[in-house]
Amino acid sequence: MSTPERPTRVLVIDDEEDYRIIVEDVLKRAGYDVRVAGDGHDGLAMLQRGTADLVLVDWMMPRMDGERFCRAMRADPKLKHVPVIMLTVKQTTDEEIEALHFGVDDFLVKPFKSEELLARVRAVLRRGADRGA
Repeated sequence: MSTPERPTRVLVIDDEEDYRIIVEDVLKRAGYDVRVAGDGHDGLAMLQRGTADLVLVDWMMPRMDGERFCRAMRADPKLKHVPVIMLTVKQTTDEEIEALHFGVDDFLVKPFKSEELLARVRAVLRRGADRGA
């Protein structure tokens, strides 16, 4: 979580450059420290080298999709506590249930509004803070 010395760190992982740019811009304007990656493989490597308070990850990506990323992240004792918001075009209840089983904390369906993005980010971070994460 953020402290007076540093802003909250968010890692955005999406293979679609347009979405990466949009999400990064919205979050930076809201005061977040944002890093980006183009797929789950690169995102996981970045997360293992550094740290993040929250990850936003696309479900459908090349090399390592969002599901494989989440499973790998949750298997790592140093990373398993980091909350994850899944960016997705998938909207079925079965798919959402599946994602909850592999460690997703919330969903954001593409396309989305900036206000919804920020509201979900704040809610997930608040829940983490309430749990003492």
